[in-house]
Amino acid sequence: MRIYEFLLVCDGYDGDEFNDLKALCSDWLEFSSTSATHSAIVSNRPENCDIYAPEIDWYLKNSAAPIDVRAQNLKRMYFSRMARYEYGTDRDFCVPVPSTLLLIGEGEEAEEFLNLVKEHKNTHYEVGLLPADSILSIAGNLGEFKAKITFENELKELSFAQAVIFYEDDYLTRFMGIEKASDYEDGSSLLEKLDSRVGEYHYKTTVTYDSSSCQYFHRRPDKSGEGHCHKCANVCPSFGVTKDNSIMELIFSQLDCVGCGGCVAVCPTGAIDYAPFSIQAFNETLRHYQNTQILLIAEPFLGDLKDFEIPSHLSPLIINREKFLSEAHILALLQESGYSCVYYSHIVSRPSIEAIKLVNDIYRHIYKNEGFFVAKTPGELESALTNPHKFENYTYSLSPSEHRRSHFSERLRFAIKDKDYGVVESGVSQELIRYGQISIDPQACTLCMSCVGACNVGSLSANSSDFSLRFNASVCTTCSYCVDSCPENAITLELSGIALNPTWFENKLMAKDEAFACIECGKSFATKKSIEKVKEKMTPFFRNDPDKLKSLECCPECKVKIMFGFVSDMRAHQQFEVV
Repeated sequence: MRIYEFLLVCDGYDGDEFNDLKALCSDWLEFSSTSATHSAIVSNRPENCDIYAPEIDWYLKNSAAPIDVRAQNLKRMYFSRMARYEYGTDRDFCVPVPSTLLLIGEGEEAEEFLNLVKEHKNTHYEVGLLPADSILSIAGNLGEFKAKITFENELKELSFAQAVIFYEDDYLTRFMGIEKASDYEDGSSLLEKLDSRVGEYHYKTTVTYDSSSCQYFHRRPDKSGEGHCHKCANVCPSFGVTKDNSIMELIFSQLDCVGCGGCVAVCPTGAIDYAPFSIQAFNETLRHYQNTQILLIAEPFLGDLKDFEIPSHLSPLIINREKFLSEAHILALLQESGYSCVYYSHIVSRPSIEAIKLVNDIYRHIYKNEGFFVAKTPGELESALTNPHKFENYTYSLSPSEHRRSHFSERLRFAIKDKDYGVVESGVSQELIRYGQISIDPQACTLCMSCVGACNVGSLSANSSDFSLRFNASVCTTCSYCVDSCPENAITLELSGIALNPTWFENKLMAKDEAFACIECGKSFATKKSIEKVKEKMTPFFRNDPDKLKSLECCPECKVKIMFGFVSDMRAHQQFEVV
């Protein structure tokens, strides 16, 4: 069996138009009348391929574009899938799931479902029903849950693979494998969901995590005992991401993750990325979508558009899930394509909604038109496609370790150039998508550089050539860690949004001082303010000891010499007294 990168299985396709398409694509695409004798990385049929691209058949069926346009869009869709294959970091896993089921609740509905399970033919469940007040705690995960229960006034432990609850409990339903009965139309659809997991449950890596750029990992807690940034855990609807404030670490459960991507959209540094379609793969994909309007579609909702007539000027781009779009993703879409973008999805996450608003506000200020439109129904999609806008095209090469704010900043800098377009507000909630800047009191600041050490995105920097502290607002994530790290309480944070002018991207001077020279050797070793601060603190303790006072104005080498001389004098004095 031959293996190809790209395969188009063309059974059901015929006619001169298809032969013309084949002539235009045969240099990069293999055509076959069946998938039985061929294998490929990307194919329009699920058999014998690594990556199934259902949008291929959908596009060829519904597009009336000229044959050369269809050939170009076909290439875009195949290469988009290949970028995900090459840069994707998702891996396959499975977990055994026995047919043990716990029902939790009381009442007629619970009893009826218990009887339905007992009579169920597809799967024979070991099933039990317990009232909610008998459950003390539940821990574990799909396939191996454990519950501590009270039964006949005794404390017992019960193991089960899945559970169904017949009451409201937002905590328990965050577990993969614990379902709420009211979320389903009837008992049969609920049983179908439970059956689908019994045996071996297969799942994939959905997010990747780089702790080195995380603004929660191993940092000091804030005044409330929590981390300065834990938006990912806040927006997660399951136990896919949780946090442990005792050790300041995030805990990821790929099994419990529902793959929504909300944590990806809200992470300000890009420490969390979407494994099936990483930001690197996303940017590589967009190289193929230049100078065309993109119709972005969340794959779960592609079926809605099975009979949708695709306008000839549109180039479809399918994304795996609906919620991982950040402001960096959205700005990249608009700049790489050079056109407005229409996004079809029933669901848009709160972080993505704020990111869309932010980018649209920017585009209104700069280009007088919104750039990114959302359609949740086929009717809304028809309306959104009527008036495409042409914008400036910009291609930006993203480095593998680049922070998200840096990526966004460089794209934004291109759009602004040397103009001033005013200010756009930060995210609506002031919590999920935040932009702003810090202020530093130059009189209080001693240039100890604690804030520079606290900043892990390079927004704050020290310039050793002129003893200055500088700040770049465009890459600041407004985590406020520098505020709490300042021993002089000299830093304040303002969530003031983004200033759409060139100064937003500059390293602004925040505080400056003179070099302080050692009074013994004359070598500069600190700033004047820092020495004055030390003298202010220590003079009350050293006021009766001129050598110790002198050491406060000495470099480390001379300080040692003075203190050792002081010790030698003490010993000589003691020996003289003994004699």
